[in-house]
Amino acid sequence: MNFRGALTVNKRWIALVFFFLPVNASAEPKTNDIEVAVGWSKPPYVNSADNSGFELDLARHVFAKMGYTFKPIYVPYGRSLSMLKNQKVQAVLTVSDTADVSGISLSDVYIEYQNVAVTLQARDIKLHQPKDLQQYVISAYQTASKNLGQEFALAAQKAPLYVELPDQQKQVAMLLNGNVSVVIMDINIFAHLQALIEPSNQLTPVTVHNLFAPNHYRVGFLNEELRNRFNQALLEVQESAALEELVQKYSMYRDDTLLN
Repeated sequence: MNFRGALTVNKRWIALVFFFLPVNASAEPKTNDIEVAVGWSKPPYVNSADNSGFELDLARHVFAKMGYTFKPIYVPYGRSLSMLKNQKVQAVLTVSDTADVSGISLSDVYIEYQNVAVTLQARDIKLHQPKDLQQYVISAYQTASKNLGQEFALAAQKAPLYVELPDQQKQVAMLLNGNVSVVIMDINIFAHLQALIEPSNQLTPVTVHNLFAPNHYRVGFLNEELRNRFNQALLEVQESAALEELVQKYSMYRDDTLLN
């Protein structure tokens, strides 16, 4: 084989190699900005009106440690993973372990949501396990009956009335007005919404029943190296004073503040 023939073969071989190499256009942001898919507003975690919230600020701190400016892209939650898979964004927040994450590299857990049952203190309702809910009128967040376990799903079926509402502020109002006995929602979302409805010095006393395991959430990436860098930066933020400052800023509940 002469030199020209060898060169032709090598070019073909190189072309085949590049054809089979994985293509990842969004493996690394091309600028200092990193675009991240985020679900719509869910204060105090996410507030799209001013790009604030505990979860957004936490992500902002972590990406800043990585050298990036965090740019949230607000989309319905059902679209966020498809945007990542289609390389429209470099990452996506609030990814559950139960989601379809084929082809996605998940970070370490960066945030927990804590769903609870909330009742009016004046009613003196005692709840120790999800099945105790079956005798009460319940309002829950959408999909609660699907992701809070079989025991809760059965209690919801047996309850005198069980409704799931997309408007969580309406949930809180129904509890405060006495239209339902129990609301099921994240404790921090409840506290935020109650403060919107009632004056801070006239908050109706409530009892928080910690009946459910926390929901763990991760950040999804297409690029494994970017994921690894995020994990390292997350650890640094968690060990710094910045995390506690965010907890105080948004009045986030901790496990040891939950009542039983």
